[in-house]
Amino acid sequence: MTFHNLMKQSVEVDKKSFLDCINARRPIGITIDGEIVTGKAGDLPPQPYLFVGTPRSLTGGATVEATPLAKILGESYEVRDEGEKITIYAGRAWQELLAANAPFATYQDTTADGIVEFSDEALENLIWYSCEFGINHRDVAEHLEERMDGRIVCIENERPYSFTGSAFIDDLEAARCIAFDFIRSVLSRKIEEGTIDPDDLSKEEEEALNFFGLRD
Repeated sequence: MTFHNLMKQSVEVDKKSFLDCINARRPIGITIDGEIVTGKAGDLPPQPYLFVGTPRSLTGGATVEATPLAKILGESYEVRDEGEKITIYAGRAWQELLAANAPFATYQDTTADGIVEFSDEALENLIWYSCEFGINHRDVAEHLEERMDGRIVCIENERPYSFTGSAFIDDLEAARCIAFDFIRSVLSRKIEEGTIDPDDLSKEEEEALNFFGLRD
């Protein structure tokens, strides 16, 4: 999977398209590739986003204060005029990035909470069974990150270390098969090593081994 660490990169968008959306007060999504998509959050196509919402007003009005271009997307973003392009830096916008990508990401990962769920029901169902033997979201996610195509849009800071990211797997059907095979192989190894005793299982553990095809 490809990592986009927004602490170390900015995103360029077309200046005219960006300013047109601001002047029209349109709700938009800005993708990690710099594409501007018009629409409210619930209507946007699923893909990684840098920003989702309605930019503030450059000119203001009777009830709306004018906002400098640098903060037109909010206090956590830095927006710069680079001639024909607008450059957006989102290295401090971790809360906004999580919210923007929550409806679309396969999973989200933060320093505080880690990975707590997969949005895909089939992947989440695998964890429901595998957790009986200590195989969790993190184990499966790291395995998928090494083997699947996709993207992780993140803010990763080294000192002090912190991480906030949203992961997008391209082929969920393949991911389900790879995750299933990974969990099954780990459980098989534990049985062979004697870490799991097939003759001394709780009801939940029996169900889990049955699910992964490891009970006669």
